[in-house]
Amino acid sequence: MARRVAKRMWHELELVCSTGVGIAAIAPHACRILREIVGADAGAIFWMDERGLPTGFFHEDSTPGARDLFANAFERLFTGEAELNVATLVRRTGAAAGHLLVPPTSYWVSNTYNLLVRASGHHHTIDLRIDHDGRPRAVVLLFRVRRRPFNEEDLALLKLSADLLRRAFVPVPGSDHWVASAPPAHLVVDRAGRALLFASDAARLLLQDGNHVAQGVPGDGPLREPPAFAGSLCARLSCEPRPSTTLSAPNGRLVAFAEQLGAPVGAPVVLLTLQAETPTRLGIVERILGQDVSPKQKTILLAAASGASRSEAAQCTNTSPEAMKKHLVAIFAATGARSWVDLGAMFGGA
Repeated sequence: MARRVAKRMWHELELVCSTGVGIAAIAPHACRILREIVGADAGAIFWMDERGLPTGFFHEDSTPGARDLFANAFERLFTGEAELNVATLVRRTGAAAGHLLVPPTSYWVSNTYNLLVRASGHHHTIDLRIDHDGRPRAVVLLFRVRRRPFNEEDLALLKLSADLLRRAFVPVPGSDHWVASAPPAHLVVDRAGRALLFASDAARLLLQDGNHVAQGVPGDGPLREPPAFAGSLCARLSCEPRPSTTLSAPNGRLVAFAEQLGAPVGAPVVLLTLQAETPTRLGIVERILGQDVSPKQKTILLAAASGASRSEAAQCTNTSPEAMKKHLVAIFAATGARSWVDLGAMFGGA
């Protein structure tokens, strides 16, 4: 039974990563799956910019205070010589994993451990750096409480996920199709983007749930200042009618647009529209994962949803015509579809 469960979880991770939509969008799924495979109490994934600095993250159970410190005081509190965290892990040469399995003594008195790890109720950590296209793209961390240390076998399991996680950075047909996942939300700022004049509750929640680093968004409570990207968008208004920027976020991305508005009295103001989006292909995979069929049959389902013909699906999944007939009987019974075309229509939509 345990082997079947483990095989199912690895296959689920493979399908999620095969969406090619980036690590941020799949981070909640990946953390849950890796936590179950390894047997951890929580997981986190941090995605990095070209300089190797974190730009955003997903953490399964960190406190708002810890998220606030990491997002807004990272360079001040977590970049010293004694700190061992995502920013220092990406600069290490040699092994891409296991630096926190047995950390140096200095780690236990560092801000990283005391303000972030311990503050979230954790003690033991194992780490994995994900490299792609010649640079670090993400760091995966798994956590356990004090009484359950990790061992080399746990680390070996985590390392097995590296090749799959890299696939999240490789675009595939359909990975560039995103759809709105919530109604637009709004902020109003002054023309320079330095003063916050209005923020809807929906906008505040979108910004706080996004865990964007160095944007000045508090982990909890009201917004008191515009996010950092507001200033750059406002500066671009002089040469663009509706400038935009995109920020990666757990489960998707956040797109922000700026428009100058005429003010009835005084100086003009700027309307910032925030739109949360999710990748269509990830939604397809989520629907497929909810079906009570075998891992092989889920792969066949994904091929149908991706627009492959029945013969193409058989070829790309290495399935013989006879085996395909048997798999489709089970798939049709579980999904209610009556034909291959039905499957594509049922699971291929947004």
